[in-house]
Amino acid sequence: MPIVQVLEENGRILRVTFTDPWSAEEMLKEFESTKHYLEEATRPIHLLADMRAAKRTTPGALRAREAPMLHHPMGGQVAVFGMNAVGRTLAETVFRLIRFRRARFFDSEAEALAYLRGLIAADQVGE
Repeated sequence: MPIVQVLEENGRILRVTFTDPWSAEEMLKEFESTKHYLEEATRPIHLLADMRAAKRTTPGALRAREAPMLHHPMGGQVAVFGMNAVGRTLAETVFRLIRFRRARFFDSEAEALAYLRGLIAADQVGE
């Protein structure tokens, strides 16, 4: 499976792993599962995007701007790691165009997870 989604951290983090070759059509199909997770959520879900095994730029990747995580009220922060320079530039451009300010890029999985876990912990303190 070129795109795999798994809910982690008690449903607070949606890990999405991309593996070449993946297509925009496959990504769009996965959005249905993402939407379902968000509709069932009682607290925001953060996205952890693992791009280590996705080294090429996929035609139609700009359609990622349609991701439910970017527009749904239960969509939280986005942490991306392992993305190559071209993909990162493309993603940053898309985020700027749609005025999405909740995305950060990391060099490692550990850094990305620490960031998201910190957000979850801060949210739990406020309860």
